[in-house]
Amino acid sequence: MSQFRCQIVTPSESFLDEMVNYVSFPAWDGQVGVMPSTSAFLTEVGAGSLRIDFGNGSRHYLLDGGFAQMQDDVLTLLSDSITPADQIDLSGAQEELQKANATAVEPGHNSPDERKTIEHAQDRANAKVALAQMGSSRAGSV
Repeated sequence: MSQFRCQIVTPSESFLDEMVNYVSFPAWDGQVGVMPSTSAFLTEVGAGSLRIDFGNGSRHYLLDGGFAQMQDDVLTLLSDSITPADQIDLSGAQEELQKANATAVEPGHNSPDERKTIEHAQDRANAKVALAQMGSSRAGSV
């Protein structure tokens, strides 16, 4: 199967630099899927679920902001932070989601910047809950 190079860099480390089969990541306007020979692009990364498919399986992460560039069969994700799915606590993620949703319905959050911040917190918390639930359902499977 054809592969391409995926690099993930955060402010504190070079997190990943490997050949992969497929990557799905959250862009500012929705989920983006990348395969070998994908056309060049540059986009803003949102908060959400990152899936990386390797020849021997998939890994899942929480990706939170940054930029993505695809050029010459190299996907580079420059992210504010990345967290492996198996390190996300479900109860903590659910509590974070409840707080984000409660903030969203409070009066007085009308400016575009405030709405963007609240929506980012909701997106991040929703992704954390989904990834934590996925991890807990895998833990019980054989």
